Amino acid sequence: MKLTKADRILIVILMLVSLSSLFFLLGHTTQANRADVYVKEEKVLSIDLNQDGQYSVEGTNGKVNIEVKDHAVRVTQENSPHHLCSKQGFVSDSNVPIVCLPNETVIQIEGDTKEDTVIQ
Repeated sequence: MKLTKADRILIVILMLVSLSSLFFLLGHTTQANRADVYVKEEKVLSIDLNQDGQYSVEGTNGKVNIEVKDHAVRVTQENSPHHLCSKQGFVSDSNVPIVCLPNETVIQIEGDTKEDTVIQ
């Protein structure tokens, strides 16, 4: 099967749209200032990322220990078969949540939502 001129133009357009979407998502991260912790889709804790500290919430399979350091958050210990969320490490990007499925726990980074940030 041979590509026609129209096929090549369509491929180039799709690649440009994909790349521009990627640059938009990567270029519009906000300064993280808060992390919201959800267990079973219910917000149980809101953490100020400007202050380092240790926190703990009760997940479905037991305690989920959370550490905040240098405006980033991570899970330090949790009870799950493969410990994937504690292996994820520190997260400071509002586009990247920490998800612990066995514990039904999600940590979502929330950034600055001032109008100036949105307009940029």
